[in-house]
Amino acid sequence: MARPRVRPTFELSVGLSAREVVGRITSHLSDAAGSIEPVMIRDQIVELVPHSSIVHLWSPQLRLELKEVDGHTDIHARFSPHPHVWTLYVAIHAVGAFGTVAAAVFGLSQHLAGQASWALWALPMAPVFAALVWALAFVGQGLGAEQMYALRRFVEEAVERSAGKEQQMRAALDPSEH
Repeated sequence: MARPRVRPTFELSVGLSAREVVGRITSHLSDAAGSIEPVMIRDQIVELVPHSSIVHLWSPQLRLELKEVDGHTDIHARFSPHPHVWTLYVAIHAVGAFGTVAAAVFGLSQHLAGQASWALWALPMAPVFAALVWALAFVGQGLGAEQMYALRRFVEEAVERSAGKEQQMRAALDPSEH
């Protein structure tokens, strides 16, 4: 069983060049009827988000990294929250880590000074705090699961539909197949 990930990924491999994959995704955007928007489209990187009318704090974005290998393109896709949400998530972890170190230093100073080291009681709370923040990422994933599914389905349809059309065209043009 796969371990839960804060930023889930998936990979696809298609028999197209990276430029063709980007072209197929771009042309499929017009068919998506405004449900998916591009954030960035470059030769090797595509970032997609749900349409701005349905974006929430927990809405995902999908980053596709394209790598051409031996006549085909490997697509590495990673879901992540919007950058401001991801920054907040990392900042909360950083504040928790800083608070843990501060409590440890203060508590040890109290202990060395012969005082009651009450600040050390904060140390067992650090892993609990970290686990709660980590679990919060999965709550956000649960809330954005439908949008994550829509983004993945969009990419798979864009790539598979194009590959399926090419196979149909090749079969129609190849007399040895009949």
